[in-house]
Order: sequence, then structure tokens, then C-alpha cells
Amino acid sequence: MNANGIPEVLKSKGASMEAVKALSSFKDEPSWLTEKRLSAWKAFEAMPMPTLRDEPWKYTDISDFSFDDYVPYTPSPSVASESELPQAVQTLIEEGEENSALIVQHNSETTFSRVDEELADKGVILTDLHTALREHGDLVKDKLFGLVPEDYDKFAALSAAAFSGGSFLYVPKGVEVEVPIQSYRWMDVAGSISPRTLVVVEEDANVTYIDEYASVGGEELALSNCAVELYVAEGANLRYVSLQNWARNVLHFNTIRSEAGKDATINSLVVSFGAELSRTNVEAGLSAPGSDSEMLGLYFADEDQLVDHHTLQDHLAPNAHSDLLYKGALRDESLAVFSGLIRVEPGAQKTDAYQTNRNIILGTDDAYAVSLPRLEILADDVKCSHGSTTGQVDETELFYLMSRGIPRREAEKLVVFGFFGDITTRVPLEGLREKLNRAIEGKIGIGFDKKSVA
Repeated sequence: MNANGIPEVLKSKGASMEAVKALSSFKDEPSWLTEKRLSAWKAFEAMPMPTLRDEPWKYTDISDFSFDDYVPYTPSPSVASESELPQAVQTLIEEGEENSALIVQHNSETTFSRVDEELADKGVILTDLHTALREHGDLVKDKLFGLVPEDYDKFAALSAAAFSGGSFLYVPKGVEVEVPIQSYRWMDVAGSISPRTLVVVEEDANVTYIDEYASVGGEELALSNCAVELYVAEGANLRYVSLQNWARNVLHFNTIRSEAGKDATINSLVVSFGAELSRTNVEAGLSAPGSDSEMLGLYFADEDQLVDHHTLQDHLAPNAHSDLLYKGALRDESLAVFSGLIRVEPGAQKTDAYQTNRNIILGTDDAYAVSLPRLEILADDVKCSHGSTTGQVDETELFYLMSRGIPRREAEKLVVFGFFGDITTRVPLEGLREKLNRAIEGKIGIGFDKKSVA
């Protein structure tokens, strides 16, 4: 979108009520949404900035962070076709999974979207949130902010007050989308973006949705403050992937919350490779009998990166199942934090829940992993377990490989790929697996070879 016509308050650094009002007016939003934004802003102002004294932030120091350092809105030109997208985005699309629908957010605005004709004829909707509010308000109004409310935490409050762009996916009852749907968030300027993802999958529908984050690096810090709400109705299936590979100058905050209906299944994969600091909350609400959630996480931190994941398997109904596996590799002076909770509410009998976090440290540097798996069980007929391990790469294994002529970096690659195999083999998307393999090898510092990981 052309910068002409954008209110001056949105071009200046710092978040404010005036900026929130200007953004809502600029978007010509309905009055109920303006009121929602202002309520979120008041919640944001009322909540203190998290510090190391707060238990959920005990290991994540953001004392140098200030919302006033970022421009709240960064425009981008609209495009008429995929060929007009930035070349870097076109490359991401070409190297990614085949898709049946595509949406691209460039900085603060959604610049392009398409849905294959066959899906559109079946009633599948993929568009930016602002268009969805105008054209499908009845589908959006009751769901937006329902899972990530403005009072969730300070970052979620600002996300609700200042969101722009975003995406809305709606899959009608009984529709099976065989080819994945893809979303890209792309930044090429300093500033901030606050995209929201809203996915509504109706009864007995089936879809895969991939959210990917990437950017051009720079000297000045940029802010990504996101929220994801996933509604999966009775008997439906959703596979959701969040692939975060921002450049190193980005600070990334994201909250992903889902609600699974009766006999519904949600498979989530959260990948954290980029950003200087990445803080992600992932919460699965198992709200009806027979609901099922598989929660996978994969992260690789190097240099001085900080990667922080907080997860919740929230069992609200009986006879539900959840299985969490988060794995991370670390090197140099990086820090990884995992804090996971299985919570079984009273009456959620016959719960079946598992939680595992494993970390591997490469080299003998100062990389460090904090792992805090927990259980909170308020029912008496359940099956729950949790576990955690952290250890350095076995030098004996590396020596064995190197003694057969394999260079150390190549040997490390083989060990890391074996370590991550429990997760990557669960991903039934070849294009995504190859993209993950390339990113992992980039972290290790060697080129990608399909044959070496076949």
C-alpha cells in the first residue's frame, strides 16, 4: 500500500492510543472492532512489562526492550500477481511445499492472495483479516480474539490493539483440502508488524496450513508481534505449521492457541530457527471428548540467540489425548528455554497425555538449555508422563564417524539429523522437510544434499 494517505502518527516510533485510533480509522473498521482495539490498548497500558522476577520470564531478559523503539505501521506496495512479489518471496514459494492457496503479507499489509478455483467453488476462504471483516463478518466476529484475548499478556494486548494485515482461513463442513495452504510473512524494513492468523475448520473438514516468517536482515532491530487462533470443529483435522526463520535483527513474540472439538485432531509443528530473540506460547485446548493434539517443536540456536517456548496441553474434557515432543540443538553462546505444562481439569477423566523435551549441545562452548516440564492433575483416572534430557554431542560418536574420513561438520550434521529425525519423519510434507533440512544445514555451516539425508 502506498505510503500516501497514512496518518502521520503511524509513521512515527512508539505505540499510543492515538495510533490505535488512527489505524482503525485508516482501515475503515466497524465500530465494534474499534472498541475492541481500544479495550486491548487499555489492557496493554495496565499490564506491567515482564521482568526476570516474573516466573514465566525468569530466563528471558527483555529489560532493554521498549515498544517506543518501533514504528507501528510499515506499508508495502500492492501486487497484482505472484510474478510481482519480491524475488526473495518468490524463491521461498518455489522452494516450499506445493500449495492450493497462497497469501503473502509484506510488512504491515497483505499484498497478495489467491485460492485455486476448485477450492473456492467448495467455499474455502483465504484472505486478509480486513477483507474478511468486510465480506465475511459473520464468520469472523465471534472468533476473532476468542482464543488469544487482549488480556492474555502484554504482547497479546498490543497485538490485539495494533494488528494489521493478518490472514483468515475458513474451511466449510466436510471439505477436504488435499494440497496445503501457505502463508508468508515477509519484512524488508525496520519497524514492527502485528499479523494475526485466524483459522476456522468446520465439522469433518481437513486442511494443512503453513505460516512462514522470513525477512531481509539489517542493522536496526525489527519487531514481530503475532497471534494465532485455531478453531477445529467436531471430527475435523488441522495440520498447522509455524516456520519462523526471521533474520537475526528481529525480535519475535507469538502466541498460538487452539481449540479442538469432539473427535477433532490438531497436529502442530512450531519451528524456531531465526530472530535474535524468539518467544512463543503454544497452547492446545482439548475441549471435548475424543479430541487429540500432537504438538511438535524443533529449534536450533547459535551465536547469542535466545529461543523460548512455553507450552500448555489443557485437558478440559474426558477421553482426550495429547502428545508433545520438542527438540532443540544449541551451539556457541545460545540459550534455549522450554517450559511445558500438562493440565488436567477436574472431570477430565481418561486423559492420555505425554510431554517430552530433549536438547543437544554441539561443541564445548557456553550454550545452555533450560527445560521445565510440569504436570498439574486435578482428576484421578488419567495416564500422564513427562520427561526432559539435555546433553552434549557424544565425542565418541563423532570420533567414530571422523575416523572413517567424515569431516567434523559433516559428522555433526549426521548426528543432528538423527536427533531431529523423531520430528521430521512425522511431517508428511516433502517440500517442508527439505526446507527444514536446508535450514538445519545452514545452521551447521554446510550445504544441503538431499542424498545425504534420504
